[in-house]
Amino acid sequence: MIRIRMMNFKEALTYDDVLLVPKYSDIKSRSEINIGNNLDDNLHLSLPIIASPMDTVCESSMANQMSNNGGLGIIHRYNTIGEQVEHVRKSKENNDNIIGAAVGVSDDCEERALALYDAGA
Repeated sequence: MIRIRMMNFKEALTYDDVLLVPKYSDIKSRSEINIGNNLDDNLHLSLPIIASPMDTVCESSMANQMSNNGGLGIIHRYNTIGEQVEHVRKSKENNDNIIGAAVGVSDDCEERALALYDAGA
């Protein structure tokens, strides 16, 4: 097992250190399985995966694909409010799409949150 020593001398595991051991299952078909999950009373994800709000991970294209496949994309906040709003609008061409957007805690967080809500996030 590979262990990494952190600067404060705590140990951490890497992906290669974790092994999921399969067990017997009497499931006959993948169609019997429901992996969906409710995030709240009004938001159900049929694919419980949320794309990270990073500029290299989730913009309008990824958010759109995540929503189309049952997941959730959170559009990153590392741009102007107007640019982030435009990403949300591009993702909302299909009104059924569920799109999230990161806000942060900077001085513009309230203005950003309101603009993103108005855009459909």
